[in-house]
Amino acid sequence: MKRIPRQAMLPFGRSERSVNRQIAERLAGKKARDIKRGPGRPRKPAGAKKIVPHTTRPPLGSNSAVHVTLKLRRQVPNLRNRKKYALVKKAFSRFRFVSRSVSRVVSAGDIARAEHGFRLVHYAVLGDHVHMLCEADSAQWLARGIQKLTISLARLFNADAVREAGGSLDPRAGPFRDRPGWLGTIFAERYHLHALETPNEIAACLDYLFTNALKHFASISAVRCKITLASGAIRYLDVDGFTSFAELHTSADPPVAKPRGMLLQREIRSTAWANGSSTRPRSPSRAQRRPSQRRPHSRAT
Repeated sequence: MKRIPRQAMLPFGRSERSVNRQIAERLAGKKARDIKRGPGRPRKPAGAKKIVPHTTRPPLGSNSAVHVTLKLRRQVPNLRNRKKYALVKKAFSRFRFVSRSVSRVVSAGDIARAEHGFRLVHYAVLGDHVHMLCEADSAQWLARGIQKLTISLARLFNADAVREAGGSLDPRAGPFRDRPGWLGTIFAERYHLHALETPNEIAACLDYLFTNALKHFASISAVRCKITLASGAIRYLDVDGFTSFAELHTSADPPVAKPRGMLLQREIRSTAWANGSSTRPRSPSRAQRRPSQRRPHSRAT
């Protein structure tokens, strides 16, 4: 019987080859801290900032409203730059609606004939992160919509960085990671998700998107918007120019989609963007309500 070669005694998979290399390095006298780790997610250094854990996302029902946050890496340019913001709007305009029949929005007719899927309802662009109010019919559709948005953003920003550095975007010129100006991964971590289940949560999220820039910057580039109320009255409102609220009043084709859930539609109609005031209108107190609006007391018998 012929002797089996020594290199054929262990499997040849990627992880097995890594284990074999680690065993050989230990036998050669290398210390544990000098041995290169195998495939897998790299460990974070001690004291590093906590990131979004890689756990299973919560299940979502039909027309579920969610607040999604995308955090970008430090080497990515400031998003509140008109040129960079144009790239963000371009990605949002392409994938504001994702469904089985529509993988990329080209015209308004694509949204009209779309079925269940993912919808980008509102957004607010800050310097190094983006807040989005989305509507999805399941956790799978949310993941698919965010995946298309993030991939489009990464491609647009990397291509723009290479173009500014004088590099070539010709695919025959070699690996893209070797091009001058190439950014690579632009997101610092996976997206943060918060499901909005109550009217108060949706209203708080809308107010957060509407006024978030004032918490980060001393002054903002506001856009004067003319709003016509349902009563016919006209009001003027200063809106942050890097939000979907401004795009809805200044752009003929805003890069957002209309929600389909009744709860989200009702809360959007009662926001500052819709009623033309700087704060969200409060619901009347019990003393201010008309007798027909007051709730009856539940007396103990």
